[in-house]
Amino acid sequence: MLRLTRIVLVEPQHPGNVGAVARIMANFGIKDLALVKGCEIDDDGYARSKSGKPILENLLRFDTFEEALADCDVAIATSGIKPEGDKRWFRVPKNVKELPGIIKDREKPALVFGRENYGLYREELAMCEVTITIPTNPEYPILNLSHAVGIVLYEICRDDKQKSIKKRKSVSNEEFERLVDRIMNLLEETSYPRRRLDRSRTTLRRLISRGNPDEGEYENLMGIFKAIKEGKR
Repeated sequence: MLRLTRIVLVEPQHPGNVGAVARIMANFGIKDLALVKGCEIDDDGYARSKSGKPILENLLRFDTFEEALADCDVAIATSGIKPEGDKRWFRVPKNVKELPGIIKDREKPALVFGRENYGLYREELAMCEVTITIPTNPEYPILNLSHAVGIVLYEICRDDKQKSIKKRKSVSNEEFERLVDRIMNLLEETSYPRRRLDRSRTTLRRLISRGNPDEGEYENLMGIFKAIKEGKR
């Protein structure tokens, strides 16, 4: 879903911000970065890009907004402020959590981010099929450019299947009881009151059961209590 996504930055003002965007793109495996006009990339931009340096070296530059979107099949604008005025430009922004469904069947979506000091103009918002927003504190709604890019990319990939972790093999009931017996045998060798042993066994069984130890943890615990027993001799 992410691989062919294009990140479009409209008239970015600070090279360091562009470098930070390239870095977060590298984290998510995206290489297609496009700038509509904007700043030149300086040493600070490259320094902040880290592993995203190749993305900066191969970024695309366009003179117009239309050119940057020409080969994309859907444009998703990001906005922290609802535009006011002429209703022709107004679109109720969708929550960023809806983004995976929006781009699910698209071959090359474009995620569009505006200027650091103003965002996207109404005309630019109107050229995008969808507008999304990130829920933030209404008293301070505007995010740093690279932070906004990172959150949006995370929302896209958060439901992707991760490599499955090897399933833990729980201990058998026989092993479970053996562990309880080993601990209780140690307890019985102490001055612990005999009248409390039955209740303590029940408590111990419940605690171990809630912990649900796997085979490796079981072997480790058995080894610990064996060492304690031998150390008492």
